[in-house]
Amino acid sequence: MEKLIAVVTGGTRGIGLGIAEALLKRGASVAITYRSDEKSARRARQQLEGFIESPRQLLLLKGDGGDAAIVSEHYRQVYAALGPVNVLVNNAGIMPQKSFDAITCKEWDETIRINLSSSFYWCSQVIPAMKTAGFGRIVNISSLAARGGGVVGPHYAASKAGMLGLTRYGARELGPFGITVNAIAPAFIEDAGIFAEWSRKQKAVLKEKVLVARIGQVNDVVRAFEYLLDADFVTGVTLDVNGGAFMI
Repeated sequence: MEKLIAVVTGGTRGIGLGIAEALLKRGASVAITYRSDEKSARRARQQLEGFIESPRQLLLLKGDGGDAAIVSEHYRQVYAALGPVNVLVNNAGIMPQKSFDAITCKEWDETIRINLSSSFYWCSQVIPAMKTAGFGRIVNISSLAARGGGVVGPHYAASKAGMLGLTRYGARELGPFGITVNAIAPAFIEDAGIFAEWSRKQKAVLKEKVLVARIGQVNDVVRAFEYLLDADFVTGVTLDVNGGAFMI
């Protein structure tokens, strides 16, 4: 495998942070993007610095991933500091819980922009260098909501379903260039997203929504990511990391 140079969007917390750590443990150079939460960014840097050999191995970039101009500037900085990206993890997202009759057009547009459009913006930046190198890994972090609707709202479900379409198209077009494009659809991950702030009693209710004896953890998603990172004969798939919840 090539020397790994990775971008993990939304990488200062939860699933993104877990994936960034796994990449650093493999000796990769990693750029993490985040929207605005400086406190989480500082905590993430402190956590991840224990896994790097050189300060130049880790880059944190602040900015709105749903803005194409910002993504372009971020990529310019990553390329200058680390080199051409060959691993992209589209993880950044928001999940404001709103029903059909409560969500506004502005909230709809914001969710699609940040969750889905940002993935396209980053793909458009990294794919040329991946083609040149003949190697690339793109992993889109979707959700059970993409296929089952979920409980967050139509905006979130639509944004995550869009990521699956982007995944399948990307796999078809980019496979001949040595680039695999896959997705992971997590659900009920207790130390990520909205569930990280839930009480133990609230999390206990989630166990009724899965087929196994526990709800998920970030490490479950990280293992799925590492499989896709290593697998050069797997593309266009969505790994369901949700304890069988998609069957219920």
